[in-house]
Amino acid sequence: MTIETCPRIDDAASYVLRAIPDGEWEGYAAHVAGCAACAAKIDELGFVADALLSGVPQLSAPPEIRSRVMSVVQAEAELLNATGAMADRPIRRAPSRGLSLQWLRPWPAAVLAASLLALGIGGGALLVGGGAGDDPAKSIACAQAPGGASCQMRVTADNAKLVVAGLPAPPPGRIYQVWLDRDNGTAPEPTEALFSVRKGRASVDVPGNLEGVKQVLVTHEPLGGSEVPTRQPIIAARMS
Repeated sequence: MTIETCPRIDDAASYVLRAIPDGEWEGYAAHVAGCAACAAKIDELGFVADALLSGVPQLSAPPEIRSRVMSVVQAEAELLNATGAMADRPIRRAPSRGLSLQWLRPWPAAVLAASLLALGIGGGALLVGGGAGDDPAKSIACAQAPGGASCQMRVTADNAKLVVAGLPAPPPGRIYQVWLDRDNGTAPEPTEALFSVRKGRASVDVPGNLEGVKQVLVTHEPLGGSEVPTRQPIIAARMS
């Protein structure tokens, strides 16, 4: 099956952006498992999801902005309840040649509002705070990383992000966990930052108070994380 002949190729972008309507996600995921064309299109568009998640700093939206957005979500939900369950389903179009622009089609207001809340407002770049030039990031190369992998810490006045590339996936049944090491004779402090990798890449916000932290460490732990490390660190980024 080719991109031109697969009738579901236009759903690839919505799948990458997690915008497929409820109840259709599992069906399309099963379709992708047997369709090389859709799988290739998802790989091609995968950078979109990565860019949306890591392209802007994660800040909190002002309460009045969140209130306005959620009022739109509620109003849209009431409208859909009044007009029927199928009212928000997009019209299926015949597949076109070349890169599909299906993901640019108008979305229901509830989806658009939720996207703004999670991405635009959460990023804060357009609604709160100043431009990127107001708070330049400092990059710190990791002192320790697996062979073939690269990593760095990107630190601003109020945010730290661990960025990795070429990192192998954690072993089955385990997940990477970020730790804060204050080098004060106590065990590293656990954080809620749990992550895997996509094609070896990940961009992870480092939570918690970084004052006094000497190193940011990464181990692989059981799913759900641990209170104390169960493995030696595979990544160490020195903060000072």
